Amino acid sequence: MTIRQAMGTTKERRPRTTQFLDALVTELVTFGFVAEALRRAGQDPTLTAPEAV
Repeated sequence: MTIRQAMGTTKERRPRTTQFLDALVTELVTFGFVAEALRRAGQDPTLTAPEAV
């Protein structure tokens, strides 16, 4: 199964932009927003991508 969602920006963006996006995604995953959205969509909430290394 594929869920075609993504968030991204170019490498040329200011560091504050990429820091903001990183913090936002981390917060959404950490506090369960992503897992709950998957549940509401009838998907397996364990599909949440692991934190990037």
